[in-house]
Amino acid sequence: MKKLLALLLVLIMAVPVMSAAADSGDPIVIQFWHHRGSGAQYECVTHAVNLFNETIGKEKGIVVEEAFQGGYVDLFAAIQLAFQAGEAPNVISAANTYVAYMLEDDMIVDMAPLAEAEGYDITGNVMDWLLHIAGNTDGEMYSLPYCRSTPLLYYNKAIAEEVGIEIGDSITIDELIKFGQTVMQKDADGNVTRYGFELFNDFGYYNAAWIYQLGSEYMHTDETDGTGGSAPCLEDGVMEKVLTDWRSWVDEGWCRPFDVTNAGDTAMAMFISGELASYVNSCAGLGNLTKACAEAGVDLGVAMFPSYDMDNHVAEIGGANVSICGGDNSDEEIQASWEFVKFLMSDEEQCFNACTSGYVACTKSVAEYPEMVSFWEANPNFKVAYDQMLAYGRGQETPYITVAQDYTQICWDNVSLLIQEKSITPEEAVANIKAESDIIW
Repeated sequence: MKKLLALLLVLIMAVPVMSAAADSGDPIVIQFWHHRGSGAQYECVTHAVNLFNETIGKEKGIVVEEAFQGGYVDLFAAIQLAFQAGEAPNVISAANTYVAYMLEDDMIVDMAPLAEAEGYDITGNVMDWLLHIAGNTDGEMYSLPYCRSTPLLYYNKAIAEEVGIEIGDSITIDELIKFGQTVMQKDADGNVTRYGFELFNDFGYYNAAWIYQLGSEYMHTDETDGTGGSAPCLEDGVMEKVLTDWRSWVDEGWCRPFDVTNAGDTAMAMFISGELASYVNSCAGLGNLTKACAEAGVDLGVAMFPSYDMDNHVAEIGGANVSICGGDNSDEEIQASWEFVKFLMSDEEQCFNACTSGYVACTKSVAEYPEMVSFWEANPNFKVAYDQMLAYGRGQETPYITVAQDYTQICWDNVSLLIQEKSITPEEAVANIKAESDIIW
C-alpha cells in the first residue's frame, strides 16, 4: 500500500524522463484493464484511450492500451492472477466494493502525493462522498470515480398527467404510494393490467438508502480494518419497517414483484408498453431507456430516488472506480499512469462519459463545463442523477466491512422469499437475516 517510498525523486524527474522516452521513440506503454466491453460503454473507453494517445500521450511519450477483462467479478479475478504472476496492469477500473480488498493486498497506490507534487486539486474537485470511502480518508486517494451510478425513479409523464399528479425532481415515499395506488388499473376479473411501481432485488443499492433515510444504519463498524461489523437496522425495527412497507405495496397490487431473471429488461418493456407506470433503476440505463421511450413515443419523467425524509435524503452510489496499480510497475510507469488517470478525470472526459453512457460525471467543475451545461439544458433528465449524487450521494462501499457482500446476499435471499415467492413474513425475514448474519459478523 505504501509502495511510493522513492516517489518524490521520481516526481522531480518524471517530466524529463517521459520527454526523453518520447524523443527516443520508445514510449511508456500503459495497460488499462476495464469492464466496459460493448456498445456505449466501450465507446467511452476507446474515446478516452485514442484521444489521450493522440494528445497528451504523444506529447509525453505514453501509449495506453486498453483490455476488456469481463464483468466486475471476472475483472477482479484477472487482476489478482496478474499480480500473482508479476504482470500487474497499470490502470484499472474496478467495482467500488473491490477497492478495499486491493488496498489490503497492497495492489494500488496512493495518488495524493502525485497530485500534491504538481498542485493538482485531487480532493477539492471530486464529490464529497468519495472522501468517506476506504483509502480516500486522511489525505490519501487510492481511487477516483470513473463509472459511478445512482438509482432514479423513472415514470410515465402522460400517465401522471392523466391522473392529475405532478412529479418534480424529487418524490417522497408517501407521494410514490399515492401515485402507485392511483394509476394502478385492473380488468373486470380483478387482474392488474397496469402496475404503478416496481422495485428490483438489489438491497444494498435501494433499500439500504431507505434505512439510512430513516435514521438507522444498514451496516456499522467500529473497526478501521473492516474485520468487524453489525447491522443496527436489525435491532431498532427499521429493517422490519422497510420490508413491511415493500411487502404491503406488493400485497395491495400496485407494486409489481420483481422478476427472478432479466428484471430490468422486463420492467423496461412493460414501461414502454404502458403496463408499468414507474420503476426504480440505475441512472446507467438512462441512455438506453431515453432512446427506447423516444422511439415508442413515451414521455419519460425522471425523479430522484424516492425518500422517506427529504430532510435526510440518501441515495446509494454504485459502479466502479479507477486506480493505479503498484506491484512490479516502475515509478516511471506509475507517473505515466497518473497522466492517464488525470485525463479520465478531466471535464472533457467526464462529460463524454456521462453523455454517452448514462454514468454520472463526478467532478464539481464539470457543472460549469460548456458542453455539459448544454447537454443538461437539452436533456434535463440526465442532470437529476448528478444533482442527487452531489448533494445526497453515499458510496455503497461505506463503511468498509469484509463480509459486507455476504450480508447483502443474505438480504437478497430473504427478499426473494418475502417479495417474489411471498413464502415468509417481514418479521420472519428479519429473524432469518439476523440469525444468518450473526454467523458472519
